[in-house]
Amino acid sequence: MSGHAGSLAAATAFKQSFSFSSRLVYGYGLMAALALFTIALTSVHAGSILNLAFPGLAFGIGFLLFFYDRAIYFSFAWWIWLFAPEVRRLVDFQIGYQPESPVIITPLLVSSIALITFLQRPGFLLQRSLVPFLVIILAYGYAFVTGIFLNGLLPALYDLGNNLIPLGLATSLLAYQGRSHANRHAMMLAMMLGLVLISAYGIYQFFDIPAWDQYWITASKFGSAGNGQAEQVRLFGTLNSPGPYGFVLMGSLIFALVLRGPLRIFAAALGFPAFGLCLVRSAWGGWVLSTLFLLIFVRGRTQFRIIAAGFTIAMLALPLITITPVASAIDKRLATFGNIEQDQSYQSRASLYQNFTPTALSTPFGIGFGGNGLGTKLSDVMVYGFDSGLLQIPYQFGWVFGAAFIWALGALGLRAIAAARSTNDNVKIAAAGVFCTMVVETVAGPMFSGADGLVTWTALAIALGPSL
Repeated sequence: MSGHAGSLAAATAFKQSFSFSSRLVYGYGLMAALALFTIALTSVHAGSILNLAFPGLAFGIGFLLFFYDRAIYFSFAWWIWLFAPEVRRLVDFQIGYQPESPVIITPLLVSSIALITFLQRPGFLLQRSLVPFLVIILAYGYAFVTGIFLNGLLPALYDLGNNLIPLGLATSLLAYQGRSHANRHAMMLAMMLGLVLISAYGIYQFFDIPAWDQYWITASKFGSAGNGQAEQVRLFGTLNSPGPYGFVLMGSLIFALVLRGPLRIFAAALGFPAFGLCLVRSAWGGWVLSTLFLLIFVRGRTQFRIIAAGFTIAMLALPLITITPVASAIDKRLATFGNIEQDQSYQSRASLYQNFTPTALSTPFGIGFGGNGLGTKLSDVMVYGFDSGLLQIPYQFGWVFGAAFIWALGALGLRAIAAARSTNDNVKIAAAGVFCTMVVETVAGPMFSGADGLVTWTALAIALGPSL
């Protein structure tokens, strides 16, 4: 009888696996069709058509995938965050630089579909275990209303989307824990394939920067990326800037240490040289912190397996890292750790904390969304942003909601650590480490919005999800 039950369970598992594999092929087929459509329009210099068609088609595919298979939809949304900035640069190269590009809102459009989850399950966020998420959403709502009055509707709305939508996309994973295995499989596959593609493109960008990336650096006055010449650029790959690129690579490389199979080894071997060439010291430090977290919490022989995987990856990456231009760029950046007080970036951040802290802490009601950050591109506000997510919290949310936001982060961080302590699921442990690291990294910049926020909240959703 038990043998029959075991056979039935095995047959059911095989059927579910085959069904998911079939859906995965269909989903990736739609993603490939969008990629081919983009390449086709670009090759015939139809950038003006692509400028509007890409957001519309991506939203349509996302909507279809959301109701077809949530796991594959989430993978698609992840990839859109990775590749939409590159499509934007291709379009701008053909039709001229656009400070406000329709293409750049594509990740927000596609990811906003996940908010349907909370309409389908209106009581989901009212669970006691999810109260910290609800507190963060209330803080966002307060910042939105305040921002409308102080900064205007469009700037406040854009910043609301840039903060709320990555949180909503990741949190929606927790609403479908019955399909956690499929969600995890699809997410990790998308992450590793994405790591391969953005790393390979980044390395190519370093040695022979494409004309559209050169044009965008110049037109957008993106001086922090370098001078736009080959072997003299800080990698930003397919993303908007080195910062988000570095943190996406950091999170992906941590997960690569605990996954199985040859894909993660190949992806990480490409990823580490690109990670080095982004020259984002805070992301480098974040990788070290996440790795230490992982080695502290994993059990038994897993530590040795992770160390062995890291050694294998390092040996495979070594030939590329030791090429003179690559080694020279990384060594030069590493040297700044030995003389950090003379580093311009460090001096700017130290000056920010010294000069702006009184302002941030003396704004009891906050300035709301749209008063600093990306939303200011849609207004006449002169402050674009600053490299401190820590100061941004009281400055945007005010005293009450700022304190509530910090409490919620602390509560979620403690839950992530508790989850890491109580599981043998190494992916969950890695996810908890990435989330806690991203929270710590708020001293270096905002980590809860845009692509950075996607990494932060996705890691948390995996950490708090069921063990597999």
